[in-house]
Amino acid sequence: MVIMKKILCIVLSVVMIASCCFVFADAAPTYKATWTLTANVNGTSYNSNNTITVKPGDAVKVTLRLANNYYIGPTCLQIFYNSNMFTGSRNGEFNKNGKLYGVCGKTWSTYTDWNDAHPDNLNQGWPNYSAEKLAEFKKNHHFLRVTMTPNVMMTSTTVGSINEELITITFDVSKSAQPGSTGQIILPVESRRDKNYKTGYFFCAIYKTEEINSKEMMVYADNQTFDCSKAVLNFKVASNSSAKLGDVNKDGKINSTDALLALQSSVGSKTLTAEQKTLADVNKDKVVNSVDALKILQYSVGIITKF
Repeated sequence: MVIMKKILCIVLSVVMIASCCFVFADAAPTYKATWTLTANVNGTSYNSNNTITVKPGDAVKVTLRLANNYYIGPTCLQIFYNSNMFTGSRNGEFNKNGKLYGVCGKTWSTYTDWNDAHPDNLNQGWPNYSAEKLAEFKKNHHFLRVTMTPNVMMTSTTVGSINEELITITFDVSKSAQPGSTGQIILPVESRRDKNYKTGYFFCAIYKTEEINSKEMMVYADNQTFDCSKAVLNFKVASNSSAKLGDVNKDGKINSTDALLALQSSVGSKTLTAEQKTLADVNKDKVVNSVDALKILQYSVGIITKF
């Protein structure tokens, strides 16, 4: 009886182990893609953890990186940027040493900015937001489009499990960008194509094997995940003015006109820009009032020589 119980326990153990093996063998793989944006402004590098200070006229170089765990098929994405901060993007430079570019080549790697896109394409590929949120988003956003497609004329196989930079794009900060204004460059996961948003322009297709075969390709899958948590860059415009403290109208002189502007602002009869308020707040107490106006006037006639 004891021997029979031992044999039974062994048999049950083997059955359980075999069952687990079958479960794991039948489990569908999870296809993961992680997207990251980084920026370089005047030689300094930034990531999604930073608020990046820029000046009107600055050139911002933004690099897109992809890390994934599957064989890559046709890939398309749209990066959005604030149109009231950036005049547009230019110089889309693909990483020519990258594995993905190596199977796509120049012909099948494309970059198109909003300013160069066909008008019919400007209404396509927006994030799958609610109607109200999308309407607000469209008011101050433009986008650029990047596509990379493995070229069957170059290779019969694709690449997979990459972790590399795909493209670097230059964005120009508008020379009329207002000091203190904020903006973003973002690759929103909400623009991803899936079963609920089949017209989305953000996808990174899946090949089940490295062989390029359309029958084995999925544009998207339920078990595919996109992580875009680090694909957003936040910006703030700083002053690009060389005006001195007290020169409220920025004409290169500090005189009674500047004092009058400070006084008018203090009583609400004149509205100053954020930069002008900083120039008028000569005692640096974060408030523009009659004290600042008096000091500016005293400086203008030589009673005081510094603020």
